[in-house]
Amino acid sequence: MLSLKPALLLISIIIVAPFASQISKAQTPDAKPKPTGSISGHVTIDGKAAAGIPIAAVAGNNINHRDSAARAITDVEGYYLLSGLATGQYQIWTLTPGFVAAPGTSSNYYSYYGSIKSIFLNTNEAVANVDLKLIRGGVMTGRVMTDKNKPVVGEAVALQSLDERGNPLPGTFGSAYDQMYQTDDRGIYRIYGLPPGRYRVSVGSDQANEGMVRARHYEKTFYRDPNDESKAGTVELKEGDEAANINMKVKSAAPSYSVAGRVVDGETGLPIARAGIRFVPVSKNNGPPPPGIGIQTDDRGEFSFSGFGAGHYGVYATSESYGGNYYSDPVYFDVSDKDITGIEIKTTPGLSVSGVVTAEGFSTKELLALVPGLSVSAGGNSSTGNQFRVGGRSAVGPDGSFQVEGLRPGAVSVFVAKQRPPFVAPRIVRLERDGVPQSEPIDLQQSISGLRIVIDYGTGVVRGTVKFEGETSISDARMYVSCKREGARDGPGTWVDARGNFLISNVGEGTYEVTLQVNALTPRPSRQIPIQKQLVKVANGAESEVNFIIDLTNKP
Repeated sequence: MLSLKPALLLISIIIVAPFASQISKAQTPDAKPKPTGSISGHVTIDGKAAAGIPIAAVAGNNINHRDSAARAITDVEGYYLLSGLATGQYQIWTLTPGFVAAPGTSSNYYSYYGSIKSIFLNTNEAVANVDLKLIRGGVMTGRVMTDKNKPVVGEAVALQSLDERGNPLPGTFGSAYDQMYQTDDRGIYRIYGLPPGRYRVSVGSDQANEGMVRARHYEKTFYRDPNDESKAGTVELKEGDEAANINMKVKSAAPSYSVAGRVVDGETGLPIARAGIRFVPVSKNNGPPPPGIGIQTDDRGEFSFSGFGAGHYGVYATSESYGGNYYSDPVYFDVSDKDITGIEIKTTPGLSVSGVVTAEGFSTKELLALVPGLSVSAGGNSSTGNQFRVGGRSAVGPDGSFQVEGLRPGAVSVFVAKQRPPFVAPRIVRLERDGVPQSEPIDLQQSISGLRIVIDYGTGVVRGTVKFEGETSISDARMYVSCKREGARDGPGTWVDARGNFLISNVGEGTYEVTLQVNALTPRPSRQIPIQKQLVKVANGAESEVNFIIDLTNKP
């Protein structure tokens, strides 16, 4: 009689195998578990719970982009919860055009609407009570017309914030790329979401302060004082105020002209194709010039550029932006009432600086994997004054090598930067040549090789907290922490978050001086808080902890 056992066994294997596979998959742990960190808090407007307010958690230390790691909307009682957050730094931001942070709860940002708080989130940590207080922002509206009573369309309006004495504060409100700060087809503008304060309003551009006049349509014009037309007026806004009829009448800009010429080799007289040149307005006091404009010659070494108003200018050849191994003295010219032609820029062969970039504790391969896209730039000021910079730039090769060309003899400073996002500028620890330390700036009289640039970059982390002791209960603080190697000029830093925590990453091995600067406290303490300093040792791949305790107890 035929046995059925082998057949039954085969059927059992076929049936069980798929289930066994599913069980195996179910039991296999997720290689990368989803983050479970969260941040929650309460949002108020004028002290009352604010429902339906959009909240975003923006990763990183700034909010110059709209990429958010999580979003939420406050419930009927004004509470929000942002979940699924990984370890890192976040800016918790109310996306509320028309509303601004309440006084005394200022964030680290100057001209953004809404309220923002910075939070360092640990792994799978749940942070609560990150409360955001809002008030209604002010509104400013007016009309911009020409001196012939025609509307000025698409012109940017700029606001300068003033202190109580009328002195300008750092930063301005407004951008040529922000439609809210532009006039419409009727010449009307309406700017909302402004913090309470005093403002000076203007339209147009000022050649003396803003460099080249290319694409300038109107001279810079201020809103005038209604009681004294000879003075620039001040607009004062309180919470929720609307300042209307902030009108301005502009004059058409003076005519502009073109400048043309060519770049030639100073020794042979032959034209240099695709050469880089730079135009710079010349300051009367020989100080730092307004921003210039760089362009490139054509294949015949010729150039032509329009948009010059009346004034004194200089133009020179440089290898910094477009490569090459040359430099030139500036050629000066004056623009008055006609186009300029026939300018000839004669170049001189440049000197070079070459060597390698390294970081302590890493091989070259490891360093370039951590910070790809490194470049070295070097340069100094023209011999004719500090208004013209002569320099060059070189990408760092796979072996850490670089060669910067096009340098002028004289004092040369060296810089290292990362040319790809995220952009960083590692600090230079020291310069060496054949084991001998080199001072900076380098006195460059002939081309040099074998320069070793040691940068301060690593995988170490400086983490810490700031706490206050005493009778004063701190509701809001603005504090900055930086760390630098002993003897170094500067070092990386960060703002302290809303909980008093800070974290500085990509720190190299060594001993660092960590400095805490308290810029503002609410309520304001009875005495000034001196700068706090501590020393800490940092190792690659490890965290070093620094804690500051500030005594606010009233003392006789």
